[in-house]
Amino acid sequence: MAKPRDHDFEFLTPQSELMYLDSAATCQVPTPVLEAYSHYYRHQHANVHRASHRLGRAATAALENARNVFAEYVGADAENIALISSTTAALNGLAEQLPIDWQPGDEVLLSYAEHHANILPWQRLAKRYNLHLQFISIDQHSGKLGDWRTLLNARTKVVSITAASNVTGAVFDIQPLLAAAKAQGAITVVDAAQAAAHVPINVNELHCDALVFSMHKVYGVTGCAPLYLHPELWPRMQPFLVGGGIVQEVSPRRAQWVPSIHKFEAGSPNTAAAVAGATAIDWLTKQQPHQHLAQLRAQFVEQLSQRPWLTLLPAGEHTTPTVAFYSLEWQAFDIAIWLDQHDIAVRAGHHCAQLLLQQWQLPAVVRVSFGAYNSAADISRFFSTLDAGWDIFSALE
Repeated sequence: MAKPRDHDFEFLTPQSELMYLDSAATCQVPTPVLEAYSHYYRHQHANVHRASHRLGRAATAALENARNVFAEYVGADAENIALISSTTAALNGLAEQLPIDWQPGDEVLLSYAEHHANILPWQRLAKRYNLHLQFISIDQHSGKLGDWRTLLNARTKVVSITAASNVTGAVFDIQPLLAAAKAQGAITVVDAAQAAAHVPINVNELHCDALVFSMHKVYGVTGCAPLYLHPELWPRMQPFLVGGGIVQEVSPRRAQWVPSIHKFEAGSPNTAAAVAGATAIDWLTKQQPHQHLAQLRAQFVEQLSQRPWLTLLPAGEHTTPTVAFYSLEWQAFDIAIWLDQHDIAVRAGHHCAQLLLQQWQLPAVVRVSFGAYNSAADISRFFSTLDAGWDIFSALE
């Protein structure tokens, strides 16, 4: 399938030379999504749930429609979807408020592919309760999730795992792990931030208790992260934040929370971001750029393999449109700077995934991540530019 229409992205003007290859960090936003965001502020903006006037009702309807869209996208019921500001905020909230009577020596199982947002909250929790963090290795040859069976045990209280690597693009086979963890009573958490735009997600098939993703990585805007919570889990949890909108009754000494998922949404929600996110899901569902992006990634990997001075990080057969590579001769940051000087936006470094790079003994890598606005012509220009830089650099050595 051809890539979506260029006029859906306002940064793609005939005058622009920018080639954006950093969609794993944040996607560019389609015009219909920007229009929905603007329309909300021009015609529907008010605080939700508590207003008795028509604008309040309109804003509430828009927010709850977005919740329904997000729920359908992951195979959940809307009453189990909380709208959080970001994946990072949700993971921090989960680490703090999961209903677990932690005992010294209890374990949390993660992987070496986790984003720092799915490591640091558990590290802080581990220090507080004297817990042990266990890490599943990532195979250096295949890029796949390593053996977890010897790590999952009776002391494992939480398994918190990414569905896809934000470095290599590997989509991990996490369903068997989550099913085994659930069978022995562990709470299961999925960081779907890198997967949500690219692979089908069904929370029931995954056997997960919680799953979260950020809409700005799914062609939406920042400020909205749908968080699925299992209906048997969230009633036993305390709110992440406390304040207006989450209470039934407040007395001088106590408060009674509302008996709904709204108890995780204290304060004024980012309704505009939710509305934009719902439009982004609709846009993505209609455009279906997945085959186009898979073809781009395959073409890119083929071109990269023809250059012996570049090394591809392994990702296995199932991937997102993200690729990472490095050169032993040409530093990752220098590559990224050279490309930026020629209006090509990539990312270099550890990508908030230092444990993976440490496991593989790499200081930094270059990451290229495709979006619906990229084309085969971008790949040709990328390697033409990279080759020109390599010719200059290698001549200086």
